[in-house]
Parts: sequence; C-alpha cells; structure tokens
Amino acid sequence: MIQVFENCYQLRGRLVHHYALFPKSPDEGGIVLIDGGFLSSTPDRWLPEFAKLGYRPEQVEAILVTHGHIDHTLNLARWKDLTGARLFAPSADRIHIEGRYPYTGINRICGCLEASARLLFSFEAPEIDEWFEPGQRLPFWDGLEVIGLPGHTLGHSGFYSPSRKLLLAGDLFSSFRGKAKIPPPFFNDDTEQIKQSIATAAALDLSGGVLHNHCHPGTREEYRRELETLVTQL
Repeated sequence: MIQVFENCYQLRGRLVHHYALFPKSPDEGGIVLIDGGFLSSTPDRWLPEFAKLGYRPEQVEAILVTHGHIDHTLNLARWKDLTGARLFAPSADRIHIEGRYPYTGINRICGCLEASARLLFSFEAPEIDEWFEPGQRLPFWDGLEVIGLPGHTLGHSGFYSPSRKLLLAGDLFSSFRGKAKIPPPFFNDDTEQIKQSIATAAALDLSGGVLHNHCHPGTREEYRRELETLVTQL
C-alpha cells in the first residue's frame, strides 16, 4: 500500500492496481475505493492494512468502478459482503459487468479471456447500487466528477477531483518503465475512441497529477508526464 497523495493510497496487486481514498481521519467519514482489485489484491489482504490506520471494515463506504472488465470487478462482491460498501458503476458498462457484451472482431480475444476468467475464478456478478453517467458528480472525497473516457470499454470512466486537480484515469493508458501506451487493440471496444479520450483527459487541469491502474510504482506527477507524452505521440 503506497501513499501517492494526501489521504490516497495505491493498492498494488498482480497485473492491475487500484486505489483507496481516505477521509482526513477515521472520525470524519469512510473509505472510497476506485475499483475492486484482482487476484492478490483482495479485501482479505487490504482490510488488515486499513485497520492499522484505524478503520473498521464497515467504514469502506463505496466502491467506484471505472469499467466492467474482470480485473477490476472480480472482488466487488466480496468487498460488499465484508464491508457493506455501496457499488457505483458506469451505466454503459452494465452488459460488461453482467457478462453480456457482444464481442466482435479482434475484441473476441478479450471476450474469450473474460469468459475463461469468470469460469476459473467462479466470478459472482456484483449487485450494483447505482449506475452513473459521464458528467455526474459523486458525493465522495469532496466531490468526484465522472469523466467519460470511452474506448477501452464504451462506458470506461475516470474520476476527477476538482479540489485536488487529480484524475483517477482507470485503464485509459498503461505505463511501465516510464513508457506510456494505450491498451492493446484486442482489449478495447473501440481503440480509435481512446485517442479522443486521451485528449479529453489531457485538457483537464491536472496540476495535481494522474493516477491509473496498470503502471510501475511511480508518482502522480510522473504519470501525468507520461500522459502528456502520449498525447504528443498520438
């Protein structure tokens, strides 16, 4: 668990990482997660770490889902069972989460991987409490704006904190060893649409930085610079 911003921690796992947003103190509110983690990044791993900071399981109040791929949704049902957290997800990704997305073309590779993982890990589709839309403001962490960043999936979303000038960008891009890339085409619903989403993200005031889910251990400033480099490349 790496602190990457005041009251914000990167929960590192295998292949994909997610984030925990904390209030100023345990007496001033609950924890909000961005995505649910995958494989080793489970609630059984992280709840003891939260306890060290003074938080009880029931203080995980909400989980905001960036998109419906299983590496972001695998643990949602267990998080909900253990904490009672409310789940929020993009309405356009409902069919992804429910396993009904009609994969076509090269994207069928992603569909096969998703189906195999659902079977292998006995995936339980979580009950979503609220489906959100781009432009909506969610009442967490002093207010988070839903930024529509489609392409990876049609409902793929980021969460922007206006007070911190910080974007939680999901799978908009990946960066390892300082090199930023958009997701491989076979993982995307519409790869061309990602280029516009990259421009949408870059147009925000990102003076507080960027955080995303497939990345090397770095800082929000490094990730922002990698996004800026990607904009010029595209």
